[in-house]
Amino acid sequence: MLKFLGYFAISFVMLNACDNALAGEEEFLATVDSFYVAVNAGDQAAHAALFTDDAWMLSDDWHISRGGDLKASIRDRTGWVFWLRDVERLEYGISGDLAYTVNQYYYTYHQEGAQPEWHKTKNVHIWQRQDDGNWRLHVDIWNSTPE
Repeated sequence: MLKFLGYFAISFVMLNACDNALAGEEEFLATVDSFYVAVNAGDQAAHAALFTDDAWMLSDDWHISRGGDLKASIRDRTGWVFWLRDVERLEYGISGDLAYTVNQYYYTYHQEGAQPEWHKTKNVHIWQRQDDGNWRLHVDIWNSTPE
């Protein structure tokens, strides 16, 4: 009987740990999805807020952006439209307070009123869980995909 109770207790602990991991994964993926929603809604404040304070952006044919300068450049995108379409998450993983996503999609970055020009691209995002438990994008690496 004691042996049965021991197995039951271990099973309960393991199931609880699995439930917590699943909840953490769902929370992470919801944050990732909110990133793309903010971009397509033109919500520059929400988009910028999803980056860590010392985030890195390494983009195609552009200089390295970091931290406050990066977040300011996102918030102050007046007169320009940045949209994504056909976003496909190819892979993701979570390990402790770090996570990553690998994505491919089409983007346009054009002046307001102009016709969108869509470009195929891909990215790797590295996310960090913050002290408050929220996920924030820490490294954004993206580049073009030949058509």
